[in-house]
Amino acid sequence: MNIDLTNLPFMPAAPIEDIPVGTAKCLDVNGRNVLIAHLPDGFHAVENRCSHAASPLDCGRILRGGQVLCPLHGARFDLKTGAAKTAPAFRPLPVYAVRVSNGTIEVAVPVKAAPVTSRRPFGIELP
Repeated sequence: MNIDLTNLPFMPAAPIEDIPVGTAKCLDVNGRNVLIAHLPDGFHAVENRCSHAASPLDCGRILRGGQVLCPLHGARFDLKTGAAKTAPAFRPLPVYAVRVSNGTIEVAVPVKAAPVTSRRPFGIELP
């Protein structure tokens, strides 16, 4: 499912000095766990969850060439495109638009959906 990011509002995430070049930081942005990386060409944001085993990527290393290494099984992801670069991951990561405004990193992410409940309307519970 492709998400149209053109109409999403940019949400403030962090001051630019909080993420020096060559580092990344995990932040909650609009209810989503987002990994923001500061590469030599600017800031990039991806979902902070390996597409292979759903492990967090913020404990992984940022590699040359703008990749993040998943600490669990060693999968690598391109931080600019979200593409899975090595097995065991084959699916890409969601990528979010990033901009800097007045010294603040802003990220456009969709609102995280509310959890599905087992209740029907009017309080009737499912078996």
